[in-house]
Amino acid sequence: MAKILYALSGCNRGHTSRVLAIAEGLRARGHEVSFCGGGTALEVLNGLGEDVLPVPMLSHAMSGNRAMYGRTLWNAARHAIEHRGVVSALMRELTRRAPDLLISDFEVFATRAAERLGLPILSFNHQQVVTETRYPVPWRFALEAAVTRWTIRVVAPRHALHTLVSSFYFPPLRDPERTTLIAPIIRAAVREARPERGSHYLVYFNQGAGSRALLKALADSGEPCRIYNVAAPPGGNVHGKLTFCGYSLPGFLEDLASCRAVIATAGYTLMSEALYLGKPLLVAPNAGIFEQTLNALYLEQEGVGRAVHARELTESDVRGFARNLEQFQSQLPRRSAGNHHALAVIEQVLGTRPLPSVQLPVTPLSLNTRGLVCA
Repeated sequence: MAKILYALSGCNRGHTSRVLAIAEGLRARGHEVSFCGGGTALEVLNGLGEDVLPVPMLSHAMSGNRAMYGRTLWNAARHAIEHRGVVSALMRELTRRAPDLLISDFEVFATRAAERLGLPILSFNHQQVVTETRYPVPWRFALEAAVTRWTIRVVAPRHALHTLVSSFYFPPLRDPERTTLIAPIIRAAVREARPERGSHYLVYFNQGAGSRALLKALADSGEPCRIYNVAAPPGGNVHGKLTFCGYSLPGFLEDLASCRAVIATAGYTLMSEALYLGKPLLVAPNAGIFEQTLNALYLEQEGVGRAVHARELTESDVRGFARNLEQFQSQLPRRSAGNHHALAVIEQVLGTRPLPSVQLPVTPLSLNTRGLVCA
């Protein structure tokens, strides 16, 4: 069977959990899978004893809940100078390994090495929902959308054999011949979880710094919360109804499966897993990252949560969300995972299986037509 090198972004655990779910499926079908990544991905994969080619990690520079464009560009330029030999070293390693396919989950170094060598590449991520689908953009997000699209096009493969995009919403594709849109990739532990509706909210913000306003809003709301990735104030891990949890994958999943709802930034993996388990969401997208903004816009359109854009969450946001939980709960879709569809597309790209015909519901983004630009 095929030798596959899976290159993934290392900026958070979401990419890693999706990649491991697909790698497990590929190995079950007899394929050989190794990895390339940095940052959190390198740490997690090394901990599992996986074969990983290490690379530098590129990420947005953040301040609080906002992406800083100038600092991000400066860091990217500095990384390009400091790591200019990485692509050449990867080219030598890829020549030695001779993979049949490189799958790129938003990782740039291995992708550029594979492109220079003429190796076949499949681009597989969620970020390219921003560049490969059509949707309206509110004027206030026009700059954010333009910068995000430019960033994604810089990082994504330039000449991929095919682009595979996973999503919990399904805008019309720009080029259905070269792009496939599938339901979210859900790891086995989430698929096997038995969701219950408890009393607590699971809270996760990917930027834990500068969270005083968030903690005040949560405390003032009087709702019980189990909080991840935010440092506890002095005096212990329990403050009234707020419990601050150290990171534990089993513990996090248990709290997710048993929570009443989720309060978080608008990262794709947590949102898709929460919706899969039947949990409404209150989200505050990272300002300046239009992928998260688009996730939040579709969340609200589909009636399964609420979004707060470009400001801090307040007590009234939390209370208003709590008042509407029954309505959000009633709109939650039936569970759906795209794992098998993704594996079928990968094998079709490898030339060993026919591409399955799977019809997903197209969900155009319906907004007030005033103040919109087209994506």
